[in-house]
Amino acid sequence: TGVSHKMQIGNDAGIADLAQPGQQIVVARGGKGGLGNAHFASATNQAPRIAQKGEVGEEKSVILELRIIADVGIIGYPNVGKSTLLAAASAAKPKIASYPFTTREPILGAVEVGLRSFVLAEIPGLIGGAHLGRGLGHDFLRHIVRTRMLVHLIDGSSVSPIEDMARVNSELSLFDSALAQKPQLVVV
Repeated sequence: TGVSHKMQIGNDAGIADLAQPGQQIVVARGGKGGLGNAHFASATNQAPRIAQKGEVGEEKSVILELRIIADVGIIGYPNVGKSTLLAAASAAKPKIASYPFTTREPILGAVEVGLRSFVLAEIPGLIGGAHLGRGLGHDFLRHIVRTRMLVHLIDGSSVSPIEDMARVNSELSLFDSALAQKPQLVVV
């Protein structure tokens, strides 16, 4: 399907993670049905204008959270070349510019290698505090939870590229410790 949904009720603890096609969950049950006008039909009144209402069903508020499913997530600080890499490796046409946060939402690109293919997801630039939602961090980080691996882009002209990499990895770990365990291909 390419996407999955996470359903939540009013708090951060999800009640379901619908990651596979066909998965279902009942969040609120409907009430017992009433009697329609066909129930009241007779030989002399074949189309009665009466009906009996059913019972009231449950009512709940839910938050649906979309998580993109991609094989590989491209991560790094803003303006390190993530969009350029995505455009070079796939048929995707992301906006490329020399200012931070040109990419404001994840962009997908299909990569074909021989008879095989995989999906790359460019994740907008991560900054310090992303795990707390800074710079829309939560909106970005949730999209790499299901990736199989990460391509970590580092700016080779940075004063401290090793520290840059460590900071991004720290944000990943603070958001979800499983992200820190994903295999990474580091590109400088």
